[in-house]
Amino acid sequence: MNYKRMKKLRVMLLTMVLALTIAPAWSSAAKLSIVVEVNGNLISFPDAKPFMDKSNRVQVPVRFVSEALGAEVRWNSQSKQVTVKMGEDTTVLTLGKKAFTVNGQTKQMDTVAQEKQNRTFVPLRFVSEALGAKVIWHSDLYSVEILTGLAAEQSGASKGTTPKDPWEEFLASRSIEGETEKKVLEGFSYYETYKSGLVVSGDTVNGKGLMFLQPRIEFGRDGVDYNKQVKDLDELLRQQIDFKTADNIMKYVKQKSKRDDELEAKEFSDDTYGIQVESRYWDDIYVSIWYK
Repeated sequence: MNYKRMKKLRVMLLTMVLALTIAPAWSSAAKLSIVVEVNGNLISFPDAKPFMDKSNRVQVPVRFVSEALGAEVRWNSQSKQVTVKMGEDTTVLTLGKKAFTVNGQTKQMDTVAQEKQNRTFVPLRFVSEALGAKVIWHSDLYSVEILTGLAAEQSGASKGTTPKDPWEEFLASRSIEGETEKKVLEGFSYYETYKSGLVVSGDTVNGKGLMFLQPRIEFGRDGVDYNKQVKDLDELLRQQIDFKTADNIMKYVKQKSKRDDELEAKEFSDDTYGIQVESRYWDDIYVSIWYK
């Protein structure tokens, strides 16, 4: 087996080790779907499904509010406002705005109502509480229980917390930009998770012989910013890789700006490092770095 084949095999093996470390948490998160019950009745979402937004809040289609909670809902396409009225309580939310009103009093959310797949979604917690409902989170079932009216009054249960995205729970054990200190691997200083969405995995085996670092530009997760990920990747590479090689790598990386683009596996190198860039159709961009 020649040296080049051995080098590629080494990269493949290290990639598999890192992937197996992350995959169980990610795959389990991807399979989970949010279940919603109102006064013991399971709510069906035949088309527009609840989802967790980038602020870690459960978003539900506004139609759910009218049909399941019994509220009157009005939509103003010009002002982009949703008005929810039930009894004497009136709540007004504006798409993309954190400020909302309850009976004319302005309040603040840490997320926003939004449009997704031509549907209007509203944050479950804020709308439910504005209507006097109680929200209870069952982490073992990944479900939200909502109690309204008499059921809410008779329940001794306190309002639950908004459920966390399993991906966010997985990230809690990692080095996160703005929350934890950077990790250092053979001169590279990095976060395992950047605010932009860039994810970096690193490992070293037998000293410098098998140092391996893999930044990944993500496309499929809510809240990721492609341009900021590109900037974070560029800054990471220039810490150790010579600038001319980093320029060539980034030029190639930027050829994929959409998830359905492809990048054939391409190798770069300077005096110290070998670098490979690859991205399949509908996949993230993987940059693998190792000692030559």
